Amino acid sequence: MKAVVISILFLFFGMWAQAALPPQFSECLSDLSSTNMSAADVKEIAKVSRVTYCQNQVSLVGKVETQDLLTNPNIQIGISVAKTAYSYTDFLDMARSGKYVLYVDGSRISRDNLISLSQAGVQLVVLASSSGLSKADLLQMASAKSFILNVNATTTQADLRDYLTAGIQLVIRTSQVGLSGAAIGEVAALNSALVTIMP
Repeated sequence: MKAVVISILFLFFGMWAQAALPPQFSECLSDLSSTNMSAADVKEIAKVSRVTYCQNQVSLVGKVETQDLLTNPNIQIGISVAKTAYSYTDFLDMARSGKYVLYVDGSRISRDNLISLSQAGVQLVVLASSSGLSKADLLQMASAKSFILNVNATTTQADLRDYLTAGIQLVIRTSQVGLSGAAIGEVAALNSALVTIMP
């Protein structure tokens, strides 16, 4: 299958699995990943290529259209909490249509509702710097179901160890966590299957 690059970015082959990041992980964190393409345009392109569709702005595609896109196995969707206007019930309704990645980059969805979404099949990517979630919140969420924590804020080695013990998959941003390379390496050595290190 040939992949063509346009503004919404196409993904390379990959499967969701523990210790593997979802294909749309990095693409949908980029400021350049937003698009004003219609749902019909996305579906047309998905006939010939796998496509990553990032909803990180209020766009032409609403909940009903997104639910339709989620039924297409060639379309991988990532949705921002902070940059869209969907409610918790909207996110839950969309989860019934198919799997997607929810970027928890804002605090308007409560911890308990995030747990419910995770249990409904939504892959959560929590941004440490902007989610508004405490360490206790994160550990409580992990006790229900594992998720990805994008560690892009100052933290401690002890906290990272606790997150790994709880089964949280960590993406450690070396330039933002405030830890030495040696400290990060020690954390990764505890469970390398759950740790990804990025700049």
